[in-house]
Amino acid sequence: MKIAIIGGGSAYAPGLLQAFADEAAAFGEVELALMDVAAPELAIVERLGRRLLEGTPLRLTATGDRVRALEGADFVLTTFREGGLAARHLDERVPLEFGVIGQETIGPGGFFFAMRTLPVMRAIASEVAAHAPGALVVNYTNPTQIVAEGLARHTDARCVAICDQTDDDRVHLAAALGLPPAAIELASTGVNHATWSTACRVEGEDGVARLAAAADAVQGRPDVAPKVQRQFALTKAYGRVPNGYLPYYYFRDESVAEARAAGRTRAQVIAAELPGMYRHFAEQARAAEPQATGGRGGSVFGDFAVRVLRAFATGERARLTLNVRNDGALPDLDPERIVEVACDVAGGVATPLPQPRFERDTVGLIRMLADYQAAAADAIWSADPDAIERALAANPLVVSLAQARALLRARAAAEHSG
Repeated sequence: MKIAIIGGGSAYAPGLLQAFADEAAAFGEVELALMDVAAPELAIVERLGRRLLEGTPLRLTATGDRVRALEGADFVLTTFREGGLAARHLDERVPLEFGVIGQETIGPGGFFFAMRTLPVMRAIASEVAAHAPGALVVNYTNPTQIVAEGLARHTDARCVAICDQTDDDRVHLAAALGLPPAAIELASTGVNHATWSTACRVEGEDGVARLAAAADAVQGRPDVAPKVQRQFALTKAYGRVPNGYLPYYYFRDESVAEARAAGRTRAQVIAAELPGMYRHFAEQARAAEPQATGGRGGSVFGDFAVRVLRAFATGERARLTLNVRNDGALPDLDPERIVEVACDVAGGVATPLPQPRFERDTVGLIRMLADYQAAAADAIWSADPDAIERALAANPLVVSLAQARALLRARAAAEHSG
């Protein structure tokens, strides 16, 4: 078996390789083919990866040639950032000039990111068809929803898209309560980065009630991020636990003010941290007992991706939250929409499970986001400038054709000026 990892030199990759090492017995003899255009970073990750995989049946290769990595692959994990952090910085900075949140997956920032990402995914889908026919593409590349819509609507690629946000939410909500992540059970549904809980338990009790009861107490606490404080507040207000990205919609003005006051974009913060991360990886590659700590994403990123790949690769039965075609699982959304929903995976096939309807006071935003992201995928895929303007205008944080045009022009000007 061969698993190609496109974006294998990223700071997330060591955690991914550690997760593969931990699950090596389930996979057996597998080639993990790392591919990245960033040669120095890829070389560091490869050296550390070889150490992490010592004593396992997993074999690691690395290349800067995407076709070489894809040739004969059974699975393709896409986890790359087209344009790097320099482009993300502009995605985040430019919208703030218009009073709109700058963020890598939602609002105009997510749209700009998709404009770079979808052409690459289009090329990858074509290369998979030619060099790895029948391979399953497991997309971990943001913006997940728009990428998944593009592949589903415009290619014949077999694809599931994944996101670890629900697991990440558990970590932060539990920390605010002074509990380990395992104390919270959380299941959510909706569209990517816009889900509401369908089940929540905290230490075996009603989790919504626990979070709602703690909502006032966590407000203003310096050890709890404002976004997490807003998740508690939304839980109290709506009676369901929101995805960690929903506060960007329900607290729009506060989110913009906070981003403006930060002084640096999130991309700039990460860019300042990356050199130290790769120095750490290089040191660990020489250590007697190497550890894949100090990277991005922690264990959540790698563990979730490998859990998904294990289910599809071994054919075992698993219950996983995936981004797949709706096919009626969410009755509030069109059957052809991509939705984030609990799925039964068995024999390498994912079947979305029926979900309850949303309340009237939450369903409108979910529908708007689902349709906007499908329109975005179509417009970007077609490269039609007028369609691109209309699609961005449909974004719920924009809802203005004039502003959409101005945002697109400003982003292009910022790219040109550097």
